[in-house]
Amino acid sequence: MKKAWLIFALVLVVSTQLVVLSSFHDVEVNTFASGNSVVGVYKWDYVQGSLYVSIMPIPLNGSSSVRLVFPNGTAISIGSSGYSFLFPLPRTGDVLGNGAISGPLAISQSQPLNVTVFQSVGNVTSYVDNLEGVANQSLMPIDVYVLVVYGEAQVSVSGFGIGL
Repeated sequence: MKKAWLIFALVLVVSTQLVVLSSFHDVEVNTFASGNSVVGVYKWDYVQGSLYVSIMPIPLNGSSSVRLVFPNGTAISIGSSGYSFLFPLPRTGDVLGNGAISGPLAISQSQPLNVTVFQSVGNVTSYVDNLEGVANQSLMPIDVYVLVVYGEAQVSVSGFGIGL
């Protein structure tokens, strides 16, 4: 009897470790933003985490004018020393993402958090509306956050999400 409980406890411990380890999801993007660029962050609503975003202007012809627009519409100018910030991703629901979405909002159960930088976007407002519209039309619970970078810059995004 003791042996059965020991085996059960061992299986329980191993299973719990696998569940916890599979709940952490990394994201890493390091790319060049050119012209009007859109940084799309999308996640299932049950995921929470944070991203560290760093934007370093690249001087072209002696000018390094870069402007960043946050999801709430606030805009800042970024000087030559760059700008970094922590971007929290709150858990907004309890529905587990079921299935996958491809295209510009590529997320799945195995990748419930993703970041993509779309470069040289012609009409930023229309593009952002389209990204948010895809999420709103989806029957799946997706959160979309959009940062817009105007100008030439190196954009780095790293972070994690936890889906429990």
